[in-house]
Amino acid sequence: MKKLSIVFLFLLVSTNLVSQWKYSNAKNIKDDVVITYDVVYDRVLSEKQKKLSYFKKEIIVIFNKDKLLEKRYSNSKNYDFSTLLDYDKELTYSLARSYTTKTGIINKFKNPVKDVILQEEEIENIIGIPCQVYETKIKGEIRKVYTTKKFGLRYIKQFNAQGFLLKYTANDKYLGPYTVTAKKIYYTKLPAKTYSLEGYTIRTTEEQKQYVIDAKKHSNERKEQALERLGELSPKYSVRSIQGNKFKSKDLIGKVVVLNFWFTTCPPCKKELPHLNKLKEKFKGKDVVFIAIALDDEYKIDTFLKRNPFNYDIVEDGRWIAEKFDVKAYPSNIIIDKKGNYQFYKIGYKSNITEAMSYTIEKYLKD
Repeated sequence: MKKLSIVFLFLLVSTNLVSQWKYSNAKNIKDDVVITYDVVYDRVLSEKQKKLSYFKKEIIVIFNKDKLLEKRYSNSKNYDFSTLLDYDKELTYSLARSYTTKTGIINKFKNPVKDVILQEEEIENIIGIPCQVYETKIKGEIRKVYTTKKFGLRYIKQFNAQGFLLKYTANDKYLGPYTVTAKKIYYTKLPAKTYSLEGYTIRTTEEQKQYVIDAKKHSNERKEQALERLGELSPKYSVRSIQGNKFKSKDLIGKVVVLNFWFTTCPPCKKELPHLNKLKEKFKGKDVVFIAIALDDEYKIDTFLKRNPFNYDIVEDGRWIAEKFDVKAYPSNIIIDKKGNYQFYKIGYKSNITEAMSYTIEKYLKD
């Protein structure tokens, strides 16, 4: 839920930072233009900071005469952030993609909020293109903003300038000031789907706020329901793992059963695998059965396991089992005691989850 709020905050801020228009020479853009930008932070960042979702490693801007797509790259594998600008409709789509969702906030182009002063006598070349130079203040310091009118589009983010940004400084609330500089440009013909919103759920700002509120409510309800299950009899099931082992719930009475629900493209699922492997090794030779219910088909699991060992017995295409256990979020870990009753039901990844699981397993092995 915390991550969902971060995504919403990013989308909201991103929506408010963008304002662009067309110039008459935009019609001269025949193909697509791709510009790659370097991002350099004023201060030295730690490796931990560089893994944050809002760290920017590189920015790529792709545009034609009608649309512009700004893609921001980081070291985080959990989220992908971008902004799509529709110049004909003067609409901005601030987009966030995670391993499970593709969400966008729609807004109209807005007037820029950051004042700048044109340095009329100053011209600077960026990637071989003459740029007009503006000055502005970022965190109390004078910084320069470089734009060109070569392309016919007004791409100036929060700066009240004219032209198309090729170099500028901005400030991140957590990581401080950073400078973005165009380093490469090329012209090509890209497919129309480059600018597509297919698969994205588009909401207004108000709709997104309500969605976050509702999602938090539903998350809390799921956790409460999981707690209510403790001590209840678990569902009956019969499965066969890709390793060839068959498991029936009635045959597992007298053993502690540990279930993990996951899928191969789920980053937090992948993150907890080494911990789960250690957990299984700890109880090797004891009356504990470890079964992983995957949503994927076997061929995807096999490819995944070549790089990411997972030592549980793995069941493929297990969505029907997830439904039986009422699992709606991933990863989820469940422990069933020797009598077939729920004794542990946790949703989501936590760094110390296997410590709690180990305690529960030991407790119910004694019964």
